[in-house]
Amino acid sequence: MRLSRITVATLVAASALALTACDPDGSTGSAAPAPASAAPSGAAPAAGSPAASNGAKPGTSSGKPGEGGAKASKPAADCTANAAGVGPVVEATENGYQTHIWFKAKSTKFVCGPDVPNDGHFEAVGEPKVYNVANETKTLLLDENLKAKEVDVFVFMKTQEACLQGKQPAAPYRCFGSQYAVKLDSKGALLSVTQLYRP
Repeated sequence: MRLSRITVATLVAASALALTACDPDGSTGSAAPAPASAAPSGAAPAAGSPAASNGAKPGTSSGKPGEGGAKASKPAADCTANAAGVGPVVEATENGYQTHIWFKAKSTKFVCGPDVPNDGHFEAVGEPKVYNVANETKTLLLDENLKAKEVDVFVFMKTQEACLQGKQPAAPYRCFGSQYAVKLDSKGALLSVTQLYRP
């Protein structure tokens, strides 16, 4: 049985509409949108939880517009809010704990904008500065649930050292980059240093 030209034209038009139907979110592409960073890497943390470093430039994109399958778009309403409440963030470069306990780290700035994946990340700047770790300094590492857990200073330093050398630290701790949230007193002495999550 032969189909009339009108019937064929109607079937072709219906097929074209089906192929260009929008997803529920209004997009026309079939690729799922890249997920936003998990809470530890985007939102400002509550006290005692791992602060977000946003340090990794996530996903397979290089972060340049038009690469990684996504075009540059406006950041969230205020992506600088992702850095709020984290406190100063530093990026460790080396450490030592033989004669006295210290680590060197660069300051960071929060990079934010339409060409930045997932609305922002901390980026190291300047020259490393020495941070002396005193007996009263709180040292915190992330546990298996990504919760900041206070640990012995030597456990902290050995874990940091392993991460800086690209090695696997002793269980149950892992490397999540080399960025840490620090709290300083009015004289600049280190009150606490907390490992940050970076996917």
